[in-house]
Amino acid sequence: MEALLDTQGLLAGYGAAPVLQGVDLTVRAHELWAVLGPNGTGKSTLLRGVLGMLPWTRGTVRLLGRERARWDARELARRVAWVPQTFEPAEGFSGLELVLMGRSPHLGLWGLTSERDVALARAVLEELGVAYLADRPGEELSGGERRMLLLARGLVQEPALLLLDEPTAFLDVAHQVGALARVRARVDSGLGAVAVLHDVNLAAAFATHVLLLRDGRALAQGPVDTVLERERLEALYGLPMEMALAPSGARLFAPRAR
Repeated sequence: MEALLDTQGLLAGYGAAPVLQGVDLTVRAHELWAVLGPNGTGKSTLLRGVLGMLPWTRGTVRLLGRERARWDARELARRVAWVPQTFEPAEGFSGLELVLMGRSPHLGLWGLTSERDVALARAVLEELGVAYLADRPGEELSGGERRMLLLARGLVQEPALLLLDEPTAFLDVAHQVGALARVRARVDSGLGAVAVLHDVNLAAAFATHVLLLRDGRALAQGPVDTVLERERLEALYGLPMEMALAPSGARLFAPRAR
């Protein structure tokens, strides 16, 4: 199966000293990769480098079998969706209009949305359980509501690859679970996805694969059931961890009380 994303020896950062120190990552359809690691270790830098939002100094990035530099921005936006960590201005737009911005790469010369575009946007809002936000003015949206609309905007692009930077930030537990469950359902249907997360248990519950980043390097990567182990998490975060098995068989992780 052709890789949707392939990085080899990626060095990238914001100045003379790279944040990423030679990261290899291959993502295919039906895979949801969780990227875990301490703050400042390069998780967001990895996604931004892949998208060309910051230059990398060494290594290669291929998206859907083509080198990143050979992609036209509009063409790439039809195949790869980006759910950013930071919010953009929402004032003056309704929730539905914010989601419909995800259809921009697919629109014609005049940028007019069709009935299909509107129906698709409403269907995604319904899928995420936030259809009530369609008519909500942007200036009345909470941080969590904006986060759900950003995810809806990414899904409405109908991408082959979805890149998510902290998609569960600002969300309550129910919406964290709901958002990742819908992403995982799309992955099971053929989407490929990479999500920067901070919650190890959400990664264990929803990811198929995991990349552990520390000091800009891959500490470990692979199928979630083999990579997420107590000893590796202790090395990743530098603190003692506990692991327990739930009645369902799921593994649960927590920092050990000192």
